[in-house]
Amino acid sequence: MHRTRKPTPLPITSPSVSSAVGAVAVACWPVLSTVIDKYQTESTIMERCCRCLRFAIRCVGKQAAHLLEPLVKQMVSVYTRHPHSCLLYLGSILVDEYGSETSCVAGLLEMLQTFITTTFSLLQEENGLKNHPDTVDDFFRLCNRFLLRAPVVFLTAPVFPSILQCGLMAVQLDHRDANSSVMKFFSDMVHAGVSHPEREDFTARQQLVREMLAEHGRTLVNNLIHASVFCLHSYMLCDVAMVITELILWDRETFRSWIWETLSQLPKQNTGGSVTATEKQLMEFQDTVTNAQNVKIITHSLRDFARLYR
Repeated sequence: MHRTRKPTPLPITSPSVSSAVGAVAVACWPVLSTVIDKYQTESTIMERCCRCLRFAIRCVGKQAAHLLEPLVKQMVSVYTRHPHSCLLYLGSILVDEYGSETSCVAGLLEMLQTFITTTFSLLQEENGLKNHPDTVDDFFRLCNRFLLRAPVVFLTAPVFPSILQCGLMAVQLDHRDANSSVMKFFSDMVHAGVSHPEREDFTARQQLVREMLAEHGRTLVNNLIHASVFCLHSYMLCDVAMVITELILWDRETFRSWIWETLSQLPKQNTGGSVTATEKQLMEFQDTVTNAQNVKIITHSLRDFARLYR
């Protein structure tokens, strides 16, 4: 499915026009639902149906809230039999539009939990991450929307630990779009622990992110550095730098200790027997990254450092 930014809403000049647009979208739903059922095995048709539904939902917003339950029910039913990644993407649109509505959160979380069973079955196959990059991309887009709209519910969900483990493995996936969504998942997750202190849920978010990083922060930093050095193309390292930036903003000194643990365990020689990075170069890299004031500096440092091992 072609991904674009959230479209600018159509100019609604009066309540009557808004109602008319909503009525058209609602009237289209039975037809689209029938098409989805009939052609659920056809990926191209499914993508076009999802695209149509996506723009309809974006256009009418809350006016289509009453369609949420039947739409989600059909989506998860089809995805269980035919895991088209466009259904995950459509799910992310639903979370973006309705995830802030208290009455909708439970149903959306149930949707996520149902999606996960089939998604993880695909990704746990041999070379599953590599063979299904669109699924990785759209699944973590969906998770990112939960972090944005209902972070506490998402971070306390029973399925969150499994999502986190999947993300830690997907950090090293060398597919640009999929890896970018995974990196955004981690940067947004860390950012959730420090952003918007004026909101009522700030203390809960802060505590949840602190607990998550206390348990998994070392692994995350280790995987980020290993991915940068051994797995990812140089043009993908700006996304890694975004995650590192959020970790530094969260706790600079803790990040400093974690990155040194990783650097000190990197191989001293490459496969040809040549020296990789000297102790001095490791220390310079650690200092440059930890003290960096912007993403650009970290990106350049990662690229230069990775060249020592290639």
